[in-house]
Amino acid sequence: MCGLIWKESRYKLFIKRWGIVIIIEAGYQKLPATENWDNYIRITDHLYFFSDLLPYPDSQQLVAEEQICFCNGLKYVGDQILEALQNDSCLITLRSARFSDCCVQEEAFTACAMQWASEAFGFPMPKINVWFDSDQPPCGKYVFDFSSISYDPLKM
Repeated sequence: MCGLIWKESRYKLFIKRWGIVIIIEAGYQKLPATENWDNYIRITDHLYFFSDLLPYPDSQQLVAEEQICFCNGLKYVGDQILEALQNDSCLITLRSARFSDCCVQEEAFTACAMQWASEAFGFPMPKINVWFDSDQPPCGKYVFDFSSISYDPLKM
């Protein structure tokens, strides 16, 4: 087993008066095909995820919906990750997440995971259409449109 390669990424989104910033640190490592994958979340064939977040205050903890959105982001770019690793089995471990609780939407974790992966594995960040809808109650909401990305994360 190879050691983890750590990478920090900052996802920033500012449209209108409201912004989202998520800072994550995650690592990846190639693992042998004989690895026992039972303790990990399967993203795609040969790509797995493990949340090993540091305790607060070194990291905020993710609720289940935020973790699902993060994994969906990895699914969107799973083919590019595996291509960069020459289709070796890979485990991605999330170690730290920092963000402002009051203004983060769950979908931002999907975009954040995609950006981390693009930086860690050296491929272009996929195009995400995002806009701010000020008519959404109570004070507006970002709308994330992932339809320009060809992969459907709901299919495994």
